[in-house]
Amino acid sequence: MISVSKELFRPLRSYVLRKGRITKAQKKAITEFREDYILPTETKTLDFSKAFEEPENLLIAEVGFGSGENLLNLAESNTNANIIGIEVYLSGIGKVLNQIKKRRIKNLKIINHDVVTLFSSYISNEIFDYLILLYPDPWPKRKHRKRRLLGKEFLKQSYKKLKHGGYIYFKTDWEEYFLSIEKEFSFQKKWIKQEEKDFPTVLKTLSKTNYEIKAAKEGRRSLEVLYKKL
Repeated sequence: MISVSKELFRPLRSYVLRKGRITKAQKKAITEFREDYILPTETKTLDFSKAFEEPENLLIAEVGFGSGENLLNLAESNTNANIIGIEVYLSGIGKVLNQIKKRRIKNLKIINHDVVTLFSSYISNEIFDYLILLYPDPWPKRKHRKRRLLGKEFLKQSYKKLKHGGYIYFKTDWEEYFLSIEKEFSFQKKWIKQEEKDFPTVLKTLSKTNYEIKAAKEGRRSLEVLYKKL
């Protein structure tokens, strides 16, 4: 029987827990590989220095990695960095765990937790070099926009969790969401926007997610933005 984080059953802020289908292979992966690749959140502070073979490397987190196609590529393309994948849905986690084992990836760990609670309660300040958010749920209906992850409070938390000079990268195919985030950044003066020509090499290794491919097929333009912590 799979042990699921209690966090999944608490009131949720940035997502709605859907009854996604999880395959037998994904269940098996979670059972067999969780001790090796899923970081426990039973204690109040996660110690990333003990999670990786080379703790001095860059620490990059992808928030809400979905089916994990970019997360896996990120780890394989940046072997000199330590990668954290944060996700609440077990189907995506199971799929990624199978691939980590199959590809023998050593610089990737998973956290099964809501990022809002994770940042507020389990992660020390000034820990990440990069935070990456690809196609988070746009919650397009006006009455649901309060559920959007990227907003005033999350940006404040992200600022605390990033090292000085760290980056937060956001990509979406929902223009109104993009513009609202740009507006929110403009209110917070401790960030500096980066021009595309100045994007770090890490971000140039990002792969197209299933959402991005779908958006392109349906004629929706993807928008991206990168901010640096001052």
